[in-house]
Amino acid sequence: MFEFDVSQAQLEETAVAAAIAVGSFVLAWLVSRLSRVVIHAFTKTTETEIDDVLANALRGPVVAFVALQGLFIALRTLSHFDQYTDTIHRTWVALALLIVVVAVRRVVLELVDWLSTRPGASELLGFDARSLPFVRRLLNVLVLAIGTLLVMDAVGLSISPLLAGLGLGGFAVALALQPLLSNIFASSYVITDASIAVGDYVEVAGGPTGVVEDIGWRATRIRSFDNNISMVPNAAVADSIITNYDSADARADARVECGIAYEEDLERVETIVLDEISKLLELDYVDAAREPLFRYSEFADSNVNFFVKMRAVTWGDSFLLKHELMKCIHRRLTAEGVVINYPARRLMLASEDVEGFERLGSALRNGGATS
Repeated sequence: MFEFDVSQAQLEETAVAAAIAVGSFVLAWLVSRLSRVVIHAFTKTTETEIDDVLANALRGPVVAFVALQGLFIALRTLSHFDQYTDTIHRTWVALALLIVVVAVRRVVLELVDWLSTRPGASELLGFDARSLPFVRRLLNVLVLAIGTLLVMDAVGLSISPLLAGLGLGGFAVALALQPLLSNIFASSYVITDASIAVGDYVEVAGGPTGVVEDIGWRATRIRSFDNNISMVPNAAVADSIITNYDSADARADARVECGIAYEEDLERVETIVLDEISKLLELDYVDAAREPLFRYSEFADSNVNFFVKMRAVTWGDSFLLKHELMKCIHRRLTAEGVVINYPARRLMLASEDVEGFERLGSALRNGGATS
């Protein structure tokens, strides 16, 4: 048999501590349940969604803090834990700070997610809201790093040597990680400059062309027209000449060049081509506000060359528009009997040269020779 020498006073304070602990968990459960009802009723009376975002982010940490506070009070009522008062206090402070860090992190991330869905987020933030996923990751790391330092300091771990070590070793680390750090800083520049954003169709000079899928810590992912992913280092993106086809004005021209025989009536050809391509203005991916353009451009070796231009709603649509332009121009010119020459040479011969070529041709046909 085991015997325990427990006084009546210790039994009473243990019972009180247990009751406080159980009561704190019950109170935390009630707070969780009631907060849903109260917050839902309150947020229905407001027009903004920001209160819903904050309430959803803070409900969990508040419930955890209520339960933690109850446990701390319960432990403080136990006299046989008096010798551990300092340890209990430090633990409570560290856990409370951890809950605060979690709350701040949830609020920050929820706000970023909420902003990413707002129509006017780009104007409010000063940069393209499509780059918010990268900002979200950056803020997440910053909050967790600061929170870790605060919790370490709360439990009595000195962070001064850590900070000093970072200062002394930072130079060596920076040299070793120079390519990575240059890409990280370049990514922040690309985002804040808002020259390109996720979803833009871009062309990197000497590099890939495609849709920006993500701007990460190290590289920007670009999906090409062939559905291939190219990883371009952010430092290269920041230093390269980039054409953004989805800039403030996403419209793009489709240009088609063609040529007709010199014998054709140029005025007639211009009229029938403009008449045919004007029918494409009814397509939904064609900018109807921009009239089709027809211009003769060159007296070439075999043809009189011309080009036509029409404007598509987006850069991607310009490829489809060019496709339709080529088909309708060829169809109409063929129907009208307009000749589109193949590359050819026309020889102008004097009469005596013609007689000489005739004698040469006759001799070759007969297998003989000429004198």
